[in-house]
Amino acid sequence: MQYPFERLRFHFVEYTVRQVWQDGNVATTVMDSLQQELNRSLTNEEALNLKDRIQLLCSETDKLLRSRIPHDFPSRQKAIELWGYQRIQPLHPDIYIHHEQPTQSDFDNQFALPSSEVWGWNVVYTFTGAYYGIQTDASDWAATSSADLGSLDFVLQSAQILKTFPNCELLGDLTPDNIDLFTLEADECRKINQTLQQQQDAVTEALSQLIQGDDRLTHAATLINIWQTPLQAAQNQGIAQFKYGKPIYSIEYTEVET
Repeated sequence: MQYPFERLRFHFVEYTVRQVWQDGNVATTVMDSLQQELNRSLTNEEALNLKDRIQLLCSETDKLLRSRIPHDFPSRQKAIELWGYQRIQPLHPDIYIHHEQPTQSDFDNQFALPSSEVWGWNVVYTFTGAYYGIQTDASDWAATSSADLGSLDFVLQSAQILKTFPNCELLGDLTPDNIDLFTLEADECRKINQTLQQQQDAVTEALSQLIQGDDRLTHAATLINIWQTPLQAAQNQGIAQFKYGKPIYSIEYTEVET
């Protein structure tokens, strides 16, 4: 069976971490090692404090795993998102990934962080390494843009139409197996976005065949704008990346008696 090495590596790391964390007694092992290094026993207060810190590290490890690569293949019942990152640079080990939920203070400060920290949503993992984008652009707006493109099947159908236009051929390489973390470089984003702008009428007409109901051209034009938002962000020395997002639930309608 052909299996992507990057995903295999993730499964290996995840399995190893969980073996240590859940199946083994990591707290006891670490405390024994520290006692040997200190050449003395830990006090009750030290032991309790150490257990709390170990639990915190285990929790943080789980967060890093979850943000690294999704642990399963994209489901056809999940939406596909396109993320655009501006001015990416390598993620160095000394940079702390800020996973905490934003507070009102973060909103008031426009998500500004110390130079040694970066928001988790501004981190992008690729097969060539980990990177992060700038926090805000020149206008102090969030520099990372994301868009919900729809279901997996709908996005793949859209890509098959878009690939027929100049500079969009790369989108034809999207498949159910590789769309998760499929990455577009800045120059590719620029070319695709230019095509969507310069041939908007033709692209709108082509995409409208995927739309059901009334005002198909209007909805198709809206779809083009949705694609363009992250592509425009990634044009600035950045990267755009497909990811699968929230589950898509079917909505059941029931008659309400009046």
